[in-house]
Amino acid sequence: MSRRAAAPSRFPYVTLLRQVLGEPLVHFALLGSLLCGAWGLWRPSPVERIVIPKDLVAARQAALTRRDGRPPSDSLLQAALQDDVDGEVLFREAVRRRLGEGDIIVRRRLIQKMEYLAEALQPRPVPSDAVLREWLAQHEARYRLPARVALRQVFVSRDRHPRDLQAVAESLRGLLVARSSEPEVAARTLGDPHPLGMDLALHSQSELVQLFSAELAEAAFRLAEGQWSMPLPSAHGLHLIWVTARQPGQLPPLAQLSERLRLDVEESQQVQRRRQALDALRRRYQVVIERAER
Repeated sequence: MSRRAAAPSRFPYVTLLRQVLGEPLVHFALLGSLLCGAWGLWRPSPVERIVIPKDLVAARQAALTRRDGRPPSDSLLQAALQDDVDGEVLFREAVRRRLGEGDIIVRRRLIQKMEYLAEALQPRPVPSDAVLREWLAQHEARYRLPARVALRQVFVSRDRHPRDLQAVAESLRGLLVARSSEPEVAARTLGDPHPLGMDLALHSQSELVQLFSAELAEAAFRLAEGQWSMPLPSAHGLHLIWVTARQPGQLPPLAQLSERLRLDVEESQQVQRRRQALDALRRRYQVVIERAER
């Protein structure tokens, strides 16, 4: 053997590479990689499923039935569902392209929805009767029923007496005062018809303001027993009123207020539940606050 042939190669890595490339298994591996790469480039995109829930289909079908008076055909129903399908396609494509990122309106809406969801997942214990009593004691004025009065009225219509409205009302008051011993009989024979009638059931001051006027409502609660009022105005004329009954303001029993109290207590705890839910979510994150450059 010659000295040149016996000498070791100056490039051992080249010799090793030739031996590796000469192996049949390497050929198969390279060919497989090429085929996989080609398949990845030319394979069709996977098709996502869009499932229209049966509740939505039933709602669209019911709406078409109400509109046309008969159940819709399959083609008509498919056309009615087209907007729902298009909307879902556009929504998924927008999410895939991350179109919501950087949009302050989308961000704010997602925060609101997540805030509501996180709060809804928090346990909501039913307030006990002791809690309701304590809440009622602290907020008694909110639940106290206002004082009420029942009235008898004699009405003088502005439409019927456009020129002498005040004079007619004062004349009627004189007749009513003269017959104060029988106010019901006198009221039935005097005055003009009114849509609410002669006798009014118990009403609060705010209710009388809505029905007549603030002046009449205030006078009704200041009027002494057994007296006819002076003529009091409303939008439609003048009224002479007589108090037939009074009901002082009162606090309803706990059993009657329990449902309203429960809702108010739960609403008052909403901020606390929201804070607890947010604290639970924040434990999953590490917050790093970068210092602003000065």
